[in-house]
Amino acid sequence: MPKRPGGGEPPPESIEQGLRDLVLQVGPDIRKLSRGETVGLQTIMRAARPPDHWPIDVKAAAVLDVIHEALDNISNVRWRSAANAAFRRPAERYLGQSCDSLAGRWKSAALEEGTTEGELAKRQEAYRGYWISAANHLAEAVERQFDNLNRLADGWSQYRKSEPPAPPPSLPISFDRTDVLYRFEGNRGVQCISYRWLTAHADVDHYDAVGWYYNQPDAPVEIVPLANCVLAGPMRDLPQGGRSGTLKFERTVHAGEAYFFAYMTCFHSEQPCRPTILYEVRGLSMRSLIVRAQFDVAALPIKLWSFEVEAQDEGWEIPEDEAPGVLTVGSNGYAQSEYPNCERGRKYGLRWLWGDNANL
Repeated sequence: MPKRPGGGEPPPESIEQGLRDLVLQVGPDIRKLSRGETVGLQTIMRAARPPDHWPIDVKAAAVLDVIHEALDNISNVRWRSAANAAFRRPAERYLGQSCDSLAGRWKSAALEEGTTEGELAKRQEAYRGYWISAANHLAEAVERQFDNLNRLADGWSQYRKSEPPAPPPSLPISFDRTDVLYRFEGNRGVQCISYRWLTAHADVDHYDAVGWYYNQPDAPVEIVPLANCVLAGPMRDLPQGGRSGTLKFERTVHAGEAYFFAYMTCFHSEQPCRPTILYEVRGLSMRSLIVRAQFDVAALPIKLWSFEVEAQDEGWEIPEDEAPGVLTVGSNGYAQSEYPNCERGRKYGLRWLWGDNANL
């Protein structure tokens, strides 16, 4: 990518302009990349070229991961700081509506470094200038990495993920037990029912539930309270797909106290479900997790297995028929897997083959 002579605005069909488009308003979102909402975003996806058979949301998430890696490698501290704010990283630093704009995120970054109220506007403007320089540098680095990945037969494989990362686990809770049931109609996921038993380690009065449909990042997922909680406020779109809703408890749960609540996630999608249920532990710990699936008897998987993965391994390898973790699906379509003593940040779940739809 050649340098722009004399500075100025980048052309609309450039990767740099795509990066600028990506961070506008609430910040990066794989929906923007999936839909190609601007010419610049379309340019990013054309330059990236992940495997054609990958679902579009998986491609977009992989592209965003490459961009994040390039961002981490920016050597100029000021440029990197402004770019991190633009990309809303780390997520826990830029929570809330006050950070739903570039100006708001630069204000937050300026305040965190100790900027006084009188110097705030000047410091925000400085961040804007740092971002303009960082965006040009970042675009060059991203284009180089795209070229490197595209030259390799399996260059993109390391970036393939089954689901977006969950929001940062900031609540002081651990789960004694979590029991989830996914229900299907045909090969379409319709809902997930969650029962949870928690222990508080400090005062807590809510839980941020996350819903994600495994083949459509912009599915109108809905969180529905079932027991001992209510939905507080509107649903929120998450940057890398899925939606979140705050479940308000009936009372404040104090340190050492236990609490039970239940809710349902409705997916509202007509797309077939990608053959994955992947659950990330967000509490400080989880003593017991049971993942259940009620498949439609008219569309039973031809193979089903359980797995637990580190962040770098998404469990894509199909096991042999007699391998540990291969599960039996009942004639009524029911299956389950239990996971004791789950670790924070670790992922557990089910994968299967849909027969004719095995490539989803």
